[in-house]
Amino acid sequence: MVDLGLHQRESFPGLLAGLGMVRHLCEHHWQQVHPAKLRTRAAAIAWLVPRLQDVLDEEVPVREQLPLFRRLAEQLQGLDAILTRHLGDDAPLLLPICRRLQNMVTRAADNQPEPGAVGAVVAQVKQAAAQLFTPGSPIDNEKDAQKALRSQQESARPLCAWWLRQKATDHRALRLNRALLWLAIDAVPERNGEQVTALRGLPADKLRHYQERYDQGQYADLLVELEASLARAPFWFDGQRLVWECLQELNAEPAMREVEFHFALLLQRLPGVVELRFFDGVPFADPATRNWISAHVMPHLHSTSAPRKVEPASVLPAWEEALEEVLPILRKDGLKVAVQMLKQGLQNAQGGRVRFFWHLSLARLCFMAKKYELAKTQLETLDRQLQDTGLQAWEPDLALEVLHLLHNCCELLPQNHAVRERKEEVYRRLCHLDLEVVLE
Repeated sequence: MVDLGLHQRESFPGLLAGLGMVRHLCEHHWQQVHPAKLRTRAAAIAWLVPRLQDVLDEEVPVREQLPLFRRLAEQLQGLDAILTRHLGDDAPLLLPICRRLQNMVTRAADNQPEPGAVGAVVAQVKQAAAQLFTPGSPIDNEKDAQKALRSQQESARPLCAWWLRQKATDHRALRLNRALLWLAIDAVPERNGEQVTALRGLPADKLRHYQERYDQGQYADLLVELEASLARAPFWFDGQRLVWECLQELNAEPAMREVEFHFALLLQRLPGVVELRFFDGVPFADPATRNWISAHVMPHLHSTSAPRKVEPASVLPAWEEALEEVLPILRKDGLKVAVQMLKQGLQNAQGGRVRFFWHLSLARLCFMAKKYELAKTQLETLDRQLQDTGLQAWEPDLALEVLHLLHNCCELLPQNHAVRERKEEVYRRLCHLDLEVVLE
């Protein structure tokens, strides 16, 4: 928006001028301003709020520009009142940032020292806790209820960030963030016949930044950033998977279960939401996220309706036990070391059937390491072996497992004609073997 552009060009005087212009247009030209739809206008201001918060997160010399910041606080408060008058329940929540700016002005006017980074976070946490646990004005209608909910969401964000900075795997932050994020969502977003919604995903440059941080192994720091983005993007499901993968790298299984469980409840409440897309056609959940949902999220729902008998670990086949044992090694020392350990079991295997299962475990290991081309090559060999020997007629579950994993590899590989053709062929065979598996 113009106010942020002026801030980038002229710093805080530019921001003041931009906000003043927005307030003037909303106050005197409400019927003429663009966009025409009230909900879109609200979304434009809502887009501005977190960016204003980011601006104020920086080291701001308030005391040196006290009159300017007083006027800035007045403009924001005036804009909040105007938007509430025009938009009612749909008005963006400007109150927290107004209070924050006013507190900065008051502190500077009283010549109190600016708090350091830790002090600022502690102050935010105290404010959040006070708002969470101190009863405010009574709620008498839906408008008040919506405002109270938005206030709780805004107040919880610094608390979650504080918890995560102290301990990146703190399940309390993950639980609170998701509970408030999805609390009021009871319906699938509106979409057209191609499953495209009006919602916007995250900017491409931010997604690249997150992937770079993940590739660099900065899992704890990345978690804080991801949770901040997810708090404003309830349908960015790839972000949920990325959080889970960071927690996996940090060996935080209880926190991983927290992410899985809350996400499972959302999917149960909103059937079909995974199929939807953002306004530009980008899916809510890419193939990797869908595979993660099938493997780690949906089982929580299946287990509630049809509990499965859990066998003692001692009765697991040797190749299953070995695969479980090398997963921590995969995360710590890499695929090569994990493969070497798994191959020891393969070398000692007796009989063709047992050796087949060891090879399948190797393929699953490569898949878990995201080496999809390598996994696909091994699965192709196993698939041919099943067909050549006629074993798929005698081992239909085994054939299904190989084909299902092979189909997932084809989905996750870069798409070209050969990969798409192979994926379609595997899909047809899956439909023939077990239509229910395909539908799931």
